[in-house]
Amino acid sequence: MDTDEGCAAALVGRERESAVLARAWLRVGAEGAGMLLVRGDAGLGKSRLVAEFAAGLGSSRARVLRGGCLDMGPDNLPFGPFVTVLRRLTRDLGTSAAAALLPSGGRRGLARLLPELGEPTPEVDPDLGRARLFEEVLILLERAAEGRPLLLVLEDLHWADRSTCELLAFLARNLDQPGVLLLGTHRPLAPHADAPFAALPALLARLANTETLDLAPLARADVARQLADLIGRVPDPRHLERVFRRSEGNPLFVEALAGTDAQTPAPLKELLLAEVRSIPDPGRRVLRAAAVAGSALGHALLRTVTEFDEVALEDALRPVIDARLLIATGDGYAFRHTLIRDAVYGDLLPGERIRLHTRCARVLAAEPALAPEGRAAAELAAHRYAAGDRARAFAPAWHAAVAAGTAYAYAERLAMSERVLDLWDAVPDPAGELGTDRIGVLELAADAAVHGGAADRAEQLLTAALRDLDPAREPERTARALASRAAARARTGRDALPDLERALRLTSGDRPGPIRGRLLASLADTLAARGRDEVAREHARDALRVGEALADGSVRARALTTSAMLTARTGQVAAAVELYEQAARIARAEGCDDDLLAALAGQADALQAAGEHRAAAEVARRGMATARTLGLARSRGTLLAANLAEPLVALGHWSEAVEILTDAIALDPPPVYRAWLCVVRAEPAAAGGAHDVAADALREARDALGSPHTQETCLEPDVLACRLGYARGDLAEAHRVLDHVLTEHDLTRSRRYGWPLLVVAWRVQRLRRAQAVRDPAGRAAIDARLAELLALGRELPTSGRVQYAHRRTFEAEAGLGSWADAVAAWRAIEQPYALADALLGSAADALTTGDRESATAYAREGHRLADRLGAHPLRVQFEQLARRGRLNLTPEPGPAAPESVDARGRLGLTAREFEVLALVAQGLGNRPIAERLFIATKTAGAHVSNILAKLDVGSRTEAAALAHRLDLFPSRPG
Repeated sequence: MDTDEGCAAALVGRERESAVLARAWLRVGAEGAGMLLVRGDAGLGKSRLVAEFAAGLGSSRARVLRGGCLDMGPDNLPFGPFVTVLRRLTRDLGTSAAAALLPSGGRRGLARLLPELGEPTPEVDPDLGRARLFEEVLILLERAAEGRPLLLVLEDLHWADRSTCELLAFLARNLDQPGVLLLGTHRPLAPHADAPFAALPALLARLANTETLDLAPLARADVARQLADLIGRVPDPRHLERVFRRSEGNPLFVEALAGTDAQTPAPLKELLLAEVRSIPDPGRRVLRAAAVAGSALGHALLRTVTEFDEVALEDALRPVIDARLLIATGDGYAFRHTLIRDAVYGDLLPGERIRLHTRCARVLAAEPALAPEGRAAAELAAHRYAAGDRARAFAPAWHAAVAAGTAYAYAERLAMSERVLDLWDAVPDPAGELGTDRIGVLELAADAAVHGGAADRAEQLLTAALRDLDPAREPERTARALASRAAARARTGRDALPDLERALRLTSGDRPGPIRGRLLASLADTLAARGRDEVAREHARDALRVGEALADGSVRARALTTSAMLTARTGQVAAAVELYEQAARIARAEGCDDDLLAALAGQADALQAAGEHRAAAEVARRGMATARTLGLARSRGTLLAANLAEPLVALGHWSEAVEILTDAIALDPPPVYRAWLCVVRAEPAAAGGAHDVAADALREARDALGSPHTQETCLEPDVLACRLGYARGDLAEAHRVLDHVLTEHDLTRSRRYGWPLLVVAWRVQRLRRAQAVRDPAGRAAIDARLAELLALGRELPTSGRVQYAHRRTFEAEAGLGSWADAVAAWRAIEQPYALADALLGSAADALTTGDRESATAYAREGHRLADRLGAHPLRVQFEQLARRGRLNLTPEPGPAAPESVDARGRLGLTAREFEVLALVAQGLGNRPIAERLFIATKTAGAHVSNILAKLDVGSRTEAAALAHRLDLFPSRPG
């Protein structure tokens, strides 16, 4: 492969690498010249990363010179990339000025590379002439850097000629002048490879001023962002999964796969096979066998399958390893990239493929230990199936399905279970061979699907199982299947209640067993979600009694979780947290993983609803870490991601929340969780003025939910839809959603979303009334709706600080209370956007009453908050109010630290960067900063790197010293 540009899409996923480049640039400016080598396979975007970095320096700050090596073998031009960069430098400086920097005008050395410097002076001693040439290159670079920093970019060094390598090594050892950075890119080469550059990285690594940056493949979330940029929309989850899996995060391959459903697009396949076809025939035989044997295989397995002896195998492997088609990994080998394996496999003849699969199956059946650990059954099943030996693939597929569950390998368990179902009719007595019937396999597959995040598939599998079950003969088993299908339906947003009620009727209330306890707990949770709190509380109590009688930890934990949710709704947050923690302790002790995560998610949600945003974020982070450990990141882990993002949005940490949400959505979570993630994503987008983004997120949420059936899953997107319609001036849409909510829902059962809905509903109706000046009938209808909203406000209960603040805001909007009370209520909660919104109402109210001093103070504070958050529409409203009322939004310089205010303005740091700098000034590292601000550690590191660059300092210590010197964070007395 001879291309390295990642793709034409926006550069994504390279924040850490960009920060490394930025630090290297700062370091060479402060400490002296250095070298940084960017290493990575073709297509990972080395050139793109370097180009973006160079472009970011700006022509006024640095002189950037680029040169590259070509793959011309022995015909390469000696010093090729240096000739290019030195010629450009000479042209930039001017030939006469460049010559003036060199001894004898460069004619005794550098003129041999640059004829424009004049006729070279003959040199008697070639070695001395070469040394002089090297010295003159060194002198020119250092003297040119005295006036302006110099970035030398040398591309594709893996193709460098020997002379280039020797000059590069000389410069790395001898460059000392501050302001010179040699930035090279290359592909990984084995130290013994037949290339002049192969041994150089190890030599350079011993130098103190040289650093190597390894470029890794993109993470799933970054592939999602690249795909979205390439295709112009959020990628379909299945398309994203296919592209991510096949590209393995290589940006070039992502681009090649983005617009096609083909397994491997033809141009890319030919590019990959060109490397393979250049290998001698024995090596190609090894590659064909390896492609069939697996993406990772041991040496012994490869030797047995190829039937080579040791010496012959080593001889055949050598060119393959040197070309890095296969990579040695411990005691075996792996393809450098899955797409190489796929291209080789796809190039096999049908008979050749069957013969090799048959050979692999025979070898593994005789020696299972040759398979990767824990993979013998799965590998044997796969090879027999591919070879057409369906009957003998049956039992190994089942053994692989059973074994997969012990390692949380839910996707593999589902795949192997479905393989068993596909092969069910291929054997005479399948149930006898496995020791379970077809329903048992369906149940195992459905369980794997639920835990693996494929709730839709779980519902299909359980529906098939229920068709085969006879409730009269197997009531308990039928009830279990119904309960499982209800759980799957709940995760897809479908109505689970009929299945639960039918299942409960099949169980005995006289001698309740575990299934009845689980059904009671599920019914309690489902009814609570519908706002039927009293009957839900009764079912939760019954479930707890059954769980305690049977010592069933799962039933106890679930019953307590539902009781905690119902308790939180009454405003008893401390009591609810105690119940959640009790449920979590029981679930953890009993190994009930899903129940543990449900308790943590519920606790985080209750804390968030109560306005305890930081505590909610802490619980959600702990839950996400637990979900990853348990292999449940795609299911409950994505729910907890929403639990984390929601308080971060409330706290004003919008960019961090969006990053978490994007990563979670990229995992293709169950529909209900995906819907909530999208709803949370829509909130900062709408507040920030990205109305199209918010609308797309809400549309995706509704599509994921289908026909929502609970108060909670319906009302939150409805509230946001009304807010978005109001913000966009689409009052008809906002009114339509509002009319649906008031007609179809009892808001007294959903106080959490009832109060925010009343606030936006009043604003919509008030604006509609102002526009209906010449429509008396319309104004009368609007007045009736306003009266309805006032009546609802009198009926709607209030519990907790957040609902209280929303209520005060509604009362201020309706003229029943003061905006000062609303501001005070929001001040008691760390929720800056809501506070800024209330300050806008306070400023307008004060202006109306002629209190210009208060209006100015409110407007300044709200404008500052809106600006810090990036809430553009709200900031514009403050500016419009200021123009109408002739208010000055510029804060008066305070007497305490005017120099600090001026310094902040000059430094160009964002509000978040000031927060980070304050903690750096306290001596905190990245991890403590991340924990203090509830951001990712890598995000904290990126902020620190940006701060160092903006302050033009080389270390955290210097940044802290500068902050103290400028008195940016004056200590407060007491």
